[in-house]
Amino acid sequence: MKKYKKIALILTVLICVFNITAYGAGNYDYILDEKGKRIAIPLTYKVEKVFSYFDEAGYLNNAQDLFMDKDEKLYVVDTGNNRIIKLTRDGNLLGTYDGDTKKLNSPNGIYVDDDGDMYIADTGNGRVVHLSPEGKFVEEFVQPKSPLYDTNSPFRPSKVYVDAINQIYTLNDDYHGFTVLDGNNQFKGYVAPTRLEFSFTDVLIRMFASPEQKEKLSKRLPPAHSNFVITDDGMIYATTLRAKTEQIKKMTTLGNNIYPEDGFFGEDIDEYGNKIEPSFVDISVDDNGIITALESSTCRLYQYDQEGNLLTVFGGRGTYRGKFLFPTSVVQDKNGRMYVLDSRMNNIQVFERTKFIETVHHALNLYYDGKYQEAIEPWEEILKVGPNYYVAHKGMGKAYMKQEKWKQSMKSYRLADDREGYSDAFSEYRHSIFRKYFGWIVLAIIGVIVAIIKFVRYLRRLSGQMLRQTKTWKGVI
Repeated sequence: MKKYKKIALILTVLICVFNITAYGAGNYDYILDEKGKRIAIPLTYKVEKVFSYFDEAGYLNNAQDLFMDKDEKLYVVDTGNNRIIKLTRDGNLLGTYDGDTKKLNSPNGIYVDDDGDMYIADTGNGRVVHLSPEGKFVEEFVQPKSPLYDTNSPFRPSKVYVDAINQIYTLNDDYHGFTVLDGNNQFKGYVAPTRLEFSFTDVLIRMFASPEQKEKLSKRLPPAHSNFVITDDGMIYATTLRAKTEQIKKMTTLGNNIYPEDGFFGEDIDEYGNKIEPSFVDISVDDNGIITALESSTCRLYQYDQEGNLLTVFGGRGTYRGKFLFPTSVVQDKNGRMYVLDSRMNNIQVFERTKFIETVHHALNLYYDGKYQEAIEPWEEILKVGPNYYVAHKGMGKAYMKQEKWKQSMKSYRLADDREGYSDAFSEYRHSIFRKYFGWIVLAIIGVIVAIIKFVRYLRRLSGQMLRQTKTWKGVI
């Protein structure tokens, strides 16, 4: 009996140690250096509350999407229960909607306009259904009758968004990109189709492989977009599943990606050293263009500024607060709180910003507003508590650049190990030196030229005088 008590005591101690270690590991977040190495930084987001039970609506079942409207009402696409749940931002139930006359069937996405009208990607029914704010049926959008529509990809929308001119953008889980419909269910075309990346291995296979191997290769399809948002300025931000580059895109309405084509987002190696392909499933963009993208392979959230610089990585796989089993969607409110939906744990975790990341956002917002000098102070505050946060040095370098303080900019870029930024600052510094002393340089060059001319003239006069003084000998025969 004593033996079993000892074993139980040992197991209890081990469990306590594990829990302490697990929770202790969550006391910091990280960023990545140029080589992909993790650099620990102070905690940037912490869990404020968790929503898992919603009064008479009960529990979620395999929920797939979130949306927050302009009034900060939260909509949950409760896929397994074939319904939409409407909540306050604090998780209080406001209503449930099942599609009215024709019931929803495996809905996967939702968009809510400024009037509260809901557009639901009713995947199982192959339609986008438009419901009133009260949940009454208004209209539906189905597969368009157009010779330009690819009937090999049946209309099964998984995500939906409506732009400023009431065009309906949907994702259909294929390589066509976005299917665009107008308000009359007329097909307007495909936007931003994905493409297969070049592979030297594929070239070799096509040259030397058997017919069966070539047939398998021909069936390989490009990675598909997984989710997207359209911001007020008309830009489309999209995430892509299992792509080697361009995992996150910032596109115009024509589908042109503004981010570099070889841009890489996320990580290709997990915390155990295993190779992974980032698989982003959702994206949220705040009013200042700061992006937060949700990655399902590692269950982490990656946050980037407008230029694609990584600001923080938080979250991870686990069953305790702040971790996820299968996260599917992320949105944020006007106060910067993050709402993350987990389809396997059937809950919504609400993350609140810490003072550290709030100061980072403040510094970035000052910079974007053109207040470059004011942006220096918050960056300096950040470095006091997070000296390894090279993003602050880079931010200071950019702020000094805008103020034409080239030496300070060069110093900040050097501390950030940003060679490109340092090169740009040094180039501007060199040009500034040239511009500053250009007049003196010109005068010096003119002076040298005048001196050379005078010296040449002097030599000519001197040689002429010497020739005149020379006496020619006349011999007497």
